[in-house]
Amino acid sequence: MNTKRKVLYSAVFSVASFAAAAAIASTFNGYAINAFADPIANLTLPLIILSVGIQVINDKYGPALIAVISALLYTIFYLPFLTVSLLVVGAIVELVTRKTGYRSISSVTLYTTIAGTGEGILSTYLAYFMVKVPVPMPPLFDWVVFSIIMVVESILMGIISYKVGSYLVKTGIVKEERTPQEGKVTHH
Repeated sequence: MNTKRKVLYSAVFSVASFAAAAAIASTFNGYAINAFADPIANLTLPLIILSVGIQVINDKYGPALIAVISALLYTIFYLPFLTVSLLVVGAIVELVTRKTGYRSISSVTLYTTIAGTGEGILSTYLAYFMVKVPVPMPPLFDWVVFSIIMVVESILMGIISYKVGSYLVKTGIVKEERTPQEGKVTHH
């Protein structure tokens, strides 16, 4: 995929995910319930959109571009704890996809789980120090329980993302392309 198209797709999926996250956050005041409620709510549609974006781009630097553009959006709206976590997780996902590919069930599930869990835990932790979240720091037991919930939820979102991405390829909405990592047609 050429660079212009890669940047365009990254921007489209980043903005769509950001819009979904904003809609969820504005209708669901999760932090009033529990420090982990808002991150768990945002590990749904926004995560699926980003994961499908990685599948559509299907090339190196796709995850990194999505992370950078998403981080810029969150920076513009004064959410630095999300900016930092997106950049860290984006770099990890970029490295993982270089080894595993972008469209197989195992790779989509793996990088979606890493992205969702990593971003959820890291952003929640950083929010306490960067934004002064108006609730007390959860005890260790809560961190463990909600981390497990985030892992399970992210795995489910990875499976859903794979199904959506596969549908887009099978219907011809997204072209099948050969990637340098896989050396073969990337459909399943």
